[in-house]
Order: sequence, then C-alpha cells, then structure tokens
Amino acid sequence: MANFQEARVIIEGEYALAGTLTIPEGSGPFPAVLLVAGSGEVDRDGNSSKGKLFPNMYKDLAEFISNFGFITLRVDKRGVGESGGVFLETGMVDLVDDVISSISFLENHPQVEKILLLGHSEGCILITAANARRAVDGLIFLSGAAESIEDALTRQRQLVIEEILNMKGLKGKLARFLKLEQKIESQAQKLTDKIMNSNDAVIKYQFQRINGKWFREHFSYDLFDDLKKVTCPSLAITGSKDVQATPEKVYELPKLVNGPGEAHIIRNMDHLLKEVLVEIPVTQVVKAYKKNQNKPLHPELKKVLSEWLTRVY
Repeated sequence: MANFQEARVIIEGEYALAGTLTIPEGSGPFPAVLLVAGSGEVDRDGNSSKGKLFPNMYKDLAEFISNFGFITLRVDKRGVGESGGVFLETGMVDLVDDVISSISFLENHPQVEKILLLGHSEGCILITAANARRAVDGLIFLSGAAESIEDALTRQRQLVIEEILNMKGLKGKLARFLKLEQKIESQAQKLTDKIMNSNDAVIKYQFQRINGKWFREHFSYDLFDDLKKVTCPSLAITGSKDVQATPEKVYELPKLVNGPGEAHIIRNMDHLLKEVLVEIPVTQVVKAYKKNQNKPLHPELKKVLSEWLTRVY
C-alpha cells in the first residue's frame, strides 16, 4: 500500500514542463528528491514510446523513495510527453535550465525543507552542472558518475569494436580483414568534426537528423571542474553489468567532490537499474533492455539507496 499521494504539476520555465509530484503521508515538511532523466527521448517515468521501451525505472524510483518520507518530482523532458519545446533542438544547457526551474518549483513548495538531485546516466552530468549554479542539499548519481558524455561514447564504441573483432568464424575473419575498427573510428571522427564545425542546433549526417547543439555543449563542458564545487553529501551507484557507463568510475566520485561522498558498484545490475544474470553484448543491449524491462528495481540498489537516505537525511 502506497504511503504517498501523487499530483500532476506544471513547471514554469522557458517552456511549460509537465511532471508528477509525490507527497508522503503526514504533515511535513519533507526533504524532496528531483529525478533527472538520462539521454534520449524518455518521459518522466523513464519510458521511450519512440524506442518502444517501457522500464518505468523513474516511476519505480520515485514511489520507492517517497515511501521513506521524501517528496519526489519527476518531469517530462522538453518536447517529450506533455512538456513543451522541441526535443531534437534541446541542448545540454537547456536541460540544465529545466533542472533549475524544477529546483525553483520545489523551493517554493510549502512542504519542502531540503532538496536532493538524483541523476540517471546523462542526468548525472546535468545535476552536477545544476548544483554548480544552484547548490542543493544532496546529490545521487546513478549509472554515470564522474564520466563525461564524450568518455562514455568512446567506451561504448570500444566495446562494439571488441565484440566485432572477437566474433568467431567467418564474421570475425571478415571484420578483421575489412579493418572495421579503423572504419568505425573514422566515422566517429567525421561526425564529431561536422558537429563541432557547425552552429546549427540540428545537423544532417548520413540521412539522419542529429542534435548538434546537445553534442557541442556536452563536449565543451568541464564536468570535473563542477564536481569540485560539490560540498553536499553525494552517493554514486553503477551496476557491474552496465555497458553504457563505466562501473569503476563511481569510485572516482568521492575523490573529486569536496563533500562527503560514497560509492557502490551493484553486482549484476544493468544501466536501467534491473538485475541481469548474464553478460550483455553491447551490440544486443536494446534487445536485452526490452527483455528485462518489466523487472523491478535491483533489490541491492533499493537497499543501498534506502540506507543512505535514512542515515544522511
């Protein structure tokens, strides 16, 4: 039985953003957790209608956290769900502006006494940038601590190359003969050059429309400089089966921030915070996500989160 109530809210910023606020039972005031989504066209619940992927991890996180006496707020990104704006034209700075607007909403809520930011994947970068502009009372990094978008993309590309080159039989021989490693790296560099040499929000590359503004702003952002500005308590968690973020990076977080930091790698947890017991080839990751999307949040993640939240707040 839920120990909270949900309400639909509108966050006023450059565009009106639609969200869901959960408020625990009781008189309050309560600490509040703002959930900040990862990259891609995902809604407030962590779902992508375009990608036909519905893991519901943000909804599950919000409800789980609210049961511990926290208000939670999760918001549709610009141009997604019920929010205004155009998703493909939204840059990293725009996303940080929207986090600031959501912080302002919580600051003005009569039942909110403290504010924590919880970022997932790209959201880890966004909460770091937002905290540098508007300091909050706590930061939670899930599946992406202390890693820039550029570093994450490089790692993902290397995993793809390794898998292709290690294929057995004719496929592997053909990949090595065609020198696919050099071709993949060359294509990545061409795309990066085109993005960085353009001022357009949206560029065309190989018949696809790409958000050049988002890439340029991420590539020019100094994540590690802003991590030094973190003085509040912070918690970093990544799964051992995560192929989109580097699990070991979580251990860098406590060394980089200037507040009390804690880091955990959750055994057998993937990027979407689900439990998986097999290795996930990066070339098959979307298929694996869809297979596991109905699973609950990893039980060890829930344990670590609840222990930290109740101990620190």
